[in-house]
Amino acid sequence: MKKIFDEIHGYITLNDIETKLVDTPIFQRLRRVKQTSLAYIVYPGAMHTRFSHSIGALHLANRLGLRLYNEGVINQEEIQYLRLAALLNDLGQFPFSHSIEPLFLSKNISNKYLRDLIITKSQEINEIFEEYSISSKKILDIYHGQSFLSAIIDSDVDVDRMDYLIRDSKHTGVQLGNLDLDRLIDTINYGENKTIIILDKGLTSLENFYISRLHMYQSVYYHKTILGYEIQLRNIFSQLSEFCCPGIFDESFLKDSVTTNYFAYWDDEWLFSKLYESLFDPSVPDSIKVKIKNFLDRNGPKVVYEEISFQNIESRIEENVLKLTRYGIPETAIYPFEEAIKIIDKSKIKIKTKNKEKDLKEYSSTLLNVIPSVIYIRRIYVEGMYSKKARDLLS
Repeated sequence: MKKIFDEIHGYITLNDIETKLVDTPIFQRLRRVKQTSLAYIVYPGAMHTRFSHSIGALHLANRLGLRLYNEGVINQEEIQYLRLAALLNDLGQFPFSHSIEPLFLSKNISNKYLRDLIITKSQEINEIFEEYSISSKKILDIYHGQSFLSAIIDSDVDVDRMDYLIRDSKHTGVQLGNLDLDRLIDTINYGENKTIIILDKGLTSLENFYISRLHMYQSVYYHKTILGYEIQLRNIFSQLSEFCCPGIFDESFLKDSVTTNYFAYWDDEWLFSKLYESLFDPSVPDSIKVKIKNFLDRNGPKVVYEEISFQNIESRIEENVLKLTRYGIPETAIYPFEEAIKIIDKSKIKIKTKNKEKDLKEYSSTLLNVIPSVIYIRRIYVEGMYSKKARDLLS
């Protein structure tokens, strides 16, 4: 047994198997992967890691699991599998989390794919599973939606989201992610197809969750400056990879790194080391070195055009990019960005009142009906040296 003091939840107790898993190099790696990627560039306190978040997710999974156990819904073994699924959920996160993941997604390699690969192929992890008679298949079933416990780990209102909203709020100092965790955990249930079932007395806490989610997406996760640096880092790494680490986008390369345990050292510090090494590598083009220096010196791309809407209005991104290139701004210095971010799926929320379940649309007296389902963010970033000209052209 081991106790860890967490700045959000206080003391969190790990049992013997969890302690052994946490002590493996591949889990210790998460101490060196920042939870909110490059958010520290805007919010200096955002230095917390995937490690602390994973411990926090385990804690919340345990709290919810114990409530379900006391209600006779699950047994002790299922609580253990729920705890393990929450603990190991982030094992496959990329260096700087989602900053470089899109490069790998284009090759059909996601953090969930890497997580599953580690759970099935890591010799050290599987030796611990065998020692304690743990079935990796049961953990994967939870991840893949083949268990009634799945929604607790992956749904609109899961323990992962509960922990990161409150943790990211604390470390950024943005007081928009505070949740009434006690009431939410006490009143939430899950149905088929990851449906959220909330007791009517817990409605306010669920409203608070979704409002917090909307505000944190606007103020932190898609903050214009943070996102600009993530795009810049992604652009640098996509060009740099052929010089520093050819083959890194190959599935076989990543599989080998898991089986040889080198994956344990693929972290934020690894990526930064490649940036520093490249500055002194004569084979790396000067154009890439300039971008690296700009990134390290916090001289990132600037937003010259922005559309934020809760309605899917017609995009002007393409025509504005064409306008910029037509008037002399290099295409390599322009970074268009478009994304529709899901905030709430109202079709999957039911409200339980007087032993009856109602669809959300049947229950008018809740803010959930007016929270926007999707936020659309469209931006054009350009390298700093072209920002004034670009703004003048698009004004």
